[in-house]
Amino acid sequence: MWPKLRDFFARELLTLIDPTQPKHRRRKVQIVATVGSALTLGMVTAFGVAPMVPDSARNGASVTLPLTFPDLAHQIQQLDAQSQTFIHQVALRRGETLGDMLSRLSIQDPAAEKFIRENAVARRLIGVPAGQVVQAETDDDGKLVTLSTVLSSGSAAAQQLVIERRDDGRLRARMEQLANDTEWAMRSGAIAENFFTAMDDAGVPDAVVAQMVNIFSGVINFQRDVRRGDRFRLVYEVVKQQDRTVRTGRVLAIEFINQGKTHQAIWYADPQGSPEGAYYGFDGRNLKQAFLRTPVEFSRISSAFGGREHPFAHKWKKHEGVDLAAPVGTRVFAAGDGVVKFVGTQNGYGNLVEIEHAGNYQTRYAHLSGFGQGMKPGTRVTQGQVIGFVGQTGWATGPHLHYELRLNGVPRNPFSTDLAAVAPLSGNRLKLFDMYAENLLKRIDLMRTVQVAERD
Repeated sequence: MWPKLRDFFARELLTLIDPTQPKHRRRKVQIVATVGSALTLGMVTAFGVAPMVPDSARNGASVTLPLTFPDLAHQIQQLDAQSQTFIHQVALRRGETLGDMLSRLSIQDPAAEKFIRENAVARRLIGVPAGQVVQAETDDDGKLVTLSTVLSSGSAAAQQLVIERRDDGRLRARMEQLANDTEWAMRSGAIAENFFTAMDDAGVPDAVVAQMVNIFSGVINFQRDVRRGDRFRLVYEVVKQQDRTVRTGRVLAIEFINQGKTHQAIWYADPQGSPEGAYYGFDGRNLKQAFLRTPVEFSRISSAFGGREHPFAHKWKKHEGVDLAAPVGTRVFAAGDGVVKFVGTQNGYGNLVEIEHAGNYQTRYAHLSGFGQGMKPGTRVTQGQVIGFVGQTGWATGPHLHYELRLNGVPRNPFSTDLAAVAPLSGNRLKLFDMYAENLLKRIDLMRTVQVAERD
């Protein structure tokens, strides 16, 4: 019996170490070998501790005891007959072919590769960008069972490509709609070096940083005004599909302490207000100003309002706007709601957009490198909408935005003009706002408490 059992395990172990054997076969043999080793050890132990050994055995006489073992050959046959599937998941590499991708997914199925190349729906897999995750299920022989990947993300309902083998053995491809799941993310921190470094250190996505800058653009210059020790706390949306983050959403609540002054904002869609929603202070005060003071992101003032030496005429001349230096291509926003009056080229202004606003106000945006989508006379624009891009057209010595604010045609300094804000919420509208804001403010309070504890 011992020689037979020894020969059996020897054959199985040779199969285990044989690299030519299929991966699934080696995996099964490994299981069998492990079980067999345990049983062999058990037999040795059984002989070593067998009770009721006759006294004659202690004097050197041999004793034979019957032992019964399970039928391992039958169990191995059952294990071999059992169907197994394996899950593989990879992120696509830049420049890899369809064959490379299928190989990394352990798919050894020429029929499946042919199907993907020829089927109109399945062929969309070939255009999936690098970094996208693809998941596949294969059988013992490497034949494709299912394959899936998200083809588009960030929309209200993303699309997922699914390739699967039907009961009759034929493959089919279909598209599925994936609903988005929205979660709330919280970030907080302190400024150690500069604003943007602090945002990176806290893991705040760039899209959220851009929103923060836009929310407080009328009261904080994030290039000049932020100081070491300033603190921030914010809550924003994270959009997920199948537990994977696909994009960030709207900033929901933010508190920024700048040079000892607290700035707060919370997004709220007032049932009696704009359907797009707006930002309010924690007390229900609408933060929307009639006009943005700096209608361009990430800029600095290169020339202030008032008298200056003209860069081309070299004469002292009144500067009827402010110049905001920024790289070519930087986005320019509508400073307030209004209607486009002029789009085109105009003398020293170069490429120019002019907007009419309520209350006999006008704004001008000059030296643009290009115009925003759909910009033409008569187009209605909203505050913060992209109307153009910073350039160096016309009489400009460097890339910047020349921004003018006029009242009844008379130039006004956008940094000193006191423009009325929208009326605050009150009565029942304020009560509804407070109910909506409660959960968000609890999160701000929690981060505030943690930051205080860390300082102490």
